[in-house]
Amino acid sequence: MSQPPPYGPPPPRPSLSQFSHSGITKTGKGPGRRTVWITGLVILLVLAAGGAYALWGRPGGGTSPETAGSAAAPGSLVWKKTPSTAPSKNSRNAWGTWFTQTTVVKAEPDTVTSYDIRTGERKWSLILPGTQCAASRDIDADRVLIALRYTDACDAMTVIDIRQGKTLWTQPIVLLKADDPEMDNFRPDKWPADMEVSVSQGHGLISWATGAHIVRLSDGQLVGDTGKQDACNDVGTAGGAQLLTQRFCGKRATLRSQNLKSLAKANWQWDGPEDQTISDILSTKPVVLLMSDAAGKNFGKPTQLIVLGDTDGKERTRIPLQHDHEVSYCTSSMSRCAEYLVAGDVVYVAGKGSTTAYDLSTGRERWTFKADENRLALPVSADDREVGIYVAATPEREGKLIRVTTRTGKEIRTTDNSPDLRTTEYQLAHSKSAVPYLAEGRLLVVNEGLLESQDNDEIVAIGARTGRG
Repeated sequence: MSQPPPYGPPPPRPSLSQFSHSGITKTGKGPGRRTVWITGLVILLVLAAGGAYALWGRPGGGTSPETAGSAAAPGSLVWKKTPSTAPSKNSRNAWGTWFTQTTVVKAEPDTVTSYDIRTGERKWSLILPGTQCAASRDIDADRVLIALRYTDACDAMTVIDIRQGKTLWTQPIVLLKADDPEMDNFRPDKWPADMEVSVSQGHGLISWATGAHIVRLSDGQLVGDTGKQDACNDVGTAGGAQLLTQRFCGKRATLRSQNLKSLAKANWQWDGPEDQTISDILSTKPVVLLMSDAAGKNFGKPTQLIVLGDTDGKERTRIPLQHDHEVSYCTSSMSRCAEYLVAGDVVYVAGKGSTTAYDLSTGRERWTFKADENRLALPVSADDREVGIYVAATPEREGKLIRVTTRTGKEIRTTDNSPDLRTTEYQLAHSKSAVPYLAEGRLLVVNEGLLESQDNDEIVAIGARTGRG
């Protein structure tokens, strides 16, 4: 893995004026099609050629306590990080958390940084050629896709190799004149639907309210678009095992599996029930959808999970959500929906004071573990024997990590986090954007939402037992 050069001032960012779309038309092909981008990209490629840059001002992006290292007491703070640069009004997005075998890679509004999971040591840091608008949840062959904002529009995209810490390419999403009405679909303050991006099988998909493009991750070459249907809005995408796009047409949600060789013809299409919307695509293999009311007084309330066949899109199972489940953490498909965890043929669902396991094949409840009344019990990991459940801290009570059996939900052991972490954990949980992960003997609580200030905790790494029993 590449190492950053000695600390020093960051290289200058290309002037935003160099990426102006004035005079660009949205038709035409050939070498002259991206002329306006060439000048800016020459500078951009010079910046990217060095791979990773150390950030100026806040080495490591935060502090690491004395307990940092391979050995750490379970429940104690090992390390934590705060943003490397100060968020601003139009630069607060912190979507994007990705893992290699030994590192966690975190995106900030205008940087991407890799840390050693066990020690918090910074491995590399990249300055983005713009501020991020959206980031892929998944990784494809070590590559992630990020949509960028240059001026007042999110009309650019970049691909980063998270193992090497290198920007592979940066290109425009669309080529439009600045005064083209279509540009409003790329301006966050006017979005009728959030822009989303995803990656799968060597391709990236960028979706906005009125369309979607599929590009090759190797070079950014446009493969094609998904087409536009009258009376339909493109409202989301998901990647991983396959590329899925969702639309809302009239009163009905529609899901399509994209055929990468022939975008005009989907692998399959599923039309959802009326007055129900897809709040989140929890998994693309198996295909598990979180459905919510799209109208009436219960608008946005999660009602059921629907399981579809991977290869044909046919409905397999409906799972009514019987308990007091919420959707507060499922704010964007760009981050993992912390209240739901799909593992094998089971989905684990968080509730107030409980976690419930549902069988994806039958739709039946396998078990419900009662954790702590009035606190969400978030499923964080699952294997053939144990399920890890994270119960966040409150102002009065410590957070904790509970292990229960996969088969029955019976408690195996509980690790209470240090009282010193209570305020830190609560502030993250209270933001409704904290997503927990378990990796390399660390419970990582990560901010997957918006940053309000440079003092916000972005990653908090807590010691966790790795042994069983």
